[in-house]
Amino acid sequence: MSSHHKLTLTRMKDLSPTLSGKEVNVKVIVLECNAKDEGNASDNATLLVGDDSGSVSLVLPKTTALHVRLGDILHLTTTQVVLKSSRIYLWGGKVERVGEFLQLFKESNNVSNITWVKDPKNPDVLVR
Repeated sequence: MSSHHKLTLTRMKDLSPTLSGKEVNVKVIVLECNAKDEGNASDNATLLVGDDSGSVSLVLPKTTALHVRLGDILHLTTTQVVLKSSRIYLWGGKVERVGEFLQLFKESNNVSNITWVKDPKNPDVLVR
């Protein structure tokens, strides 16, 4: 018997520096992918993924990303939230393709484009 239990999914709009270094589970649609770009010499690929609350950059090994197509709906488990150069990314995790094209998304709220800065009132906290 399968021991599937319901995972709590994190929405894109809820990604913030407080989750940095933690693992999250997300269900997203692939909007862009640079895995096949000739100019990308890295072992990693960057994908723009989104849900109905926003979008974020996802970094995956290029060997995995080459199997992902635009419009794929992915269920990502144990994906790490990374804060790099004051911007948020999702990094790695277990990737499962669960469908294609049938998911609402909001590309305009790209949380990876937010630059987080120290709060002048509390330097231990990062704010927009």
